[in-house]
Amino acid sequence: MPAASAFLARAVAAVALVATTACSTYLDARAEAALRDALVRVVGPAESYDVRVSGASADGSRFERVRFAGRRIARAESPVLDRLELDLQGVVVDRAAKSLTAVAAARVELQLKGADLAVFLGRWLGEPVVTLTAPDRIAIVGTPRIGAIALGGTGGAELQGRLAAAGSQLLLTIDRIRLGRSEAPPLARVVVERAINPIVDVADRPLPARIDAVEIGSDDTIRIAASGSRLPPAP
Repeated sequence: MPAASAFLARAVAAVALVATTACSTYLDARAEAALRDALVRVVGPAESYDVRVSGASADGSRFERVRFAGRRIARAESPVLDRLELDLQGVVVDRAAKSLTAVAAARVELQLKGADLAVFLGRWLGEPVVTLTAPDRIAIVGTPRIGAIALGGTGGAELQGRLAAAGSQLLLTIDRIRLGRSEAPPLARVVVERAINPIVDVADRPLPARIDAVEIGSDDTIRIAASGSRLPPAP
């Protein structure tokens, strides 16, 4: 009997462990799905998403830490982001509304390809070509256009400047503009900067944040690091 009792006790413990693990796995999967829905809704359309969570509450509305990665993210009025990574702490989700309601701290990393920036600038230039040079220099060559009409008779346009952060925004600061063989007046630089800036605004990707660093890599990529805390701010 003692042996049988010990065997029964071990069997019950094993079943309980399996049941607890299965329940935990189910809750983690449910929590991850709820969070994915909330993040995808605010991040926008993308080719792929990956979400990893830890420390989820039983109802799937609170998370100690969330890591989110998205590729080829397209949003209106912005260039396509090649990659977006979020490292969030203290996350609260409204599951019914599929929205984020609070984040204690956030670290954001974005990658923007020069080719995608060129496509974005195609609104103002015909067939633009973007050349990036570390640490922050940018040169843009194309044909001036008004709407969908390229002004080929004016000759090519060349813009030279640098990328700089201002709060939550990535800006293109223009040093000079050439139209054909002529140098454009300073007013032209002001007009162009107002038209195309900001290049990226991390204030809504998907959380209010501030850009900490901007770096141009050797692989034709602009890397942006941003962070924020206690989001949304207390009223």
